Amino acid sequence: MTTNESQENIVALSAIRRERHRALSPYGPVKAGLTTLLNQETVKEDPLAQLTELLSSLESIVQDLNYKSFTVYDTLNTAIEDLRAALSPITEEGGTDE
Repeated sequence: MTTNESQENIVALSAIRRERHRALSPYGPVKAGLTTLLNQETVKEDPLAQLTELLSSLESIVQDLNYKSFTVYDTLNTAIEDLRAALSPITEEGGTDE
């Protein structure tokens, strides 16, 4: 096998792996695991059950995103406080001015 054939195989495998990690949606490709498949019998029997399941899924995603945003916000505030402390002039108190 030549180097060119090896590179072509790697590129082809990479493309296959990328396609397998995507799921199709009416709005374009999304990452696998971000969508839920609904039981088709449940959908036919009770559309309200479908909406309830989708709402539950969305609430879970929103909760996760809120947690992540608060974590990032806390990290940012800590970094800003540390930066301010590092940049502030050092003052020594406790001495006497004579």
